[in-house]
Amino acid sequence: MCNELSRLEPVELREVWPNESADFTPWLAEEENLSLLADTLNMELELEAQEVNVGGFRADILCRGTEDNSRVLIENQLEETNHTHLGQILTYAAGLNAVTVVWIAQKFREEHRAALDWQNENTEEHLRFFGVEIELWKIGGSLPAPKFNIVSKPNDWSRNVLYATSGDLTETQLQQVQYWTKLSERMSEADCGIGTLNPVPRSYVFLAIGKGGIRLKVSISKEKKRLSVWLDMFDENATAHFNLLVRDREEIEAKIGELREDEQLEWAELPEQESSWIALRRNNTNPTDEEDWPDQHAWLAEKLELFDRVFRDRIRNLNAADSQPE
Repeated sequence: MCNELSRLEPVELREVWPNESADFTPWLAEEENLSLLADTLNMELELEAQEVNVGGFRADILCRGTEDNSRVLIENQLEETNHTHLGQILTYAAGLNAVTVVWIAQKFREEHRAALDWQNENTEEHLRFFGVEIELWKIGGSLPAPKFNIVSKPNDWSRNVLYATSGDLTETQLQQVQYWTKLSERMSEADCGIGTLNPVPRSYVFLAIGKGGIRLKVSISKEKKRLSVWLDMFDENATAHFNLLVRDREEIEAKIGELREDEQLEWAELPEQESSWIALRRNNTNPTDEEDWPDQHAWLAEKLELFDRVFRDRIRNLNAADSQPE
């Protein structure tokens, strides 16, 4: 057995990226590298533009979060954070209507990390701020490898506690938060590998599936006594994407498999609403019956993983221009 081991050695960022805008930003905007950042953030990102004009300034990178098609601002700094960049990210976020802000730096000063924590604790639930430090490492004569480290992120757990103690929520809303929290825990235990849910006081939640304008959706209905897992298409290309999937309907339904008596699969096209969807439903199920939650959550986790497996690769290369309406 060989007992000789090499050591990790840090690499100065400027040795690899001498210029922030000319070297680092184009590198990060490449699909492979943007995916590395997205994996660290547990998000799925689709590049929209680089060096975006905002008044007299330019934001580094603008993306779309594929879960809800919201804007994600990425601001880079290959040095220790400073007040100037803190002001810039707030200016850019407002000017670009960004829902998520990602500030990447070599090192975060404690006051700037605390500023992002404060934003996450005091802004609306849908606004998110991430602080990310970047490092480069090599082993012996290897090429440098990047590593992203999150130093500040939205504290969803704190927000869930806030929901649970808020007098502004109804009994139904409080139960919805608990329902999604338990489902999220079930998915983590099962290691589904399809992202995490954000427990919110409503009857539906979303997950990303790797393409802008398309997402996974989970919904519950106590009135109709059913659970649903959806492939939700929701932008101007919804009808075109739906028509492309309909071409392979027989193959898709074969992969979804045989349905039970209490299950049904529905395809719906709503062009007037720029919306289309494919939904698998479980009927005769009461989401308010907490004793039945373990069985319900097992079904939802299984079907979410199934939809991700059936559709993720299939939708990645969908091109709306290929759709020919009948």
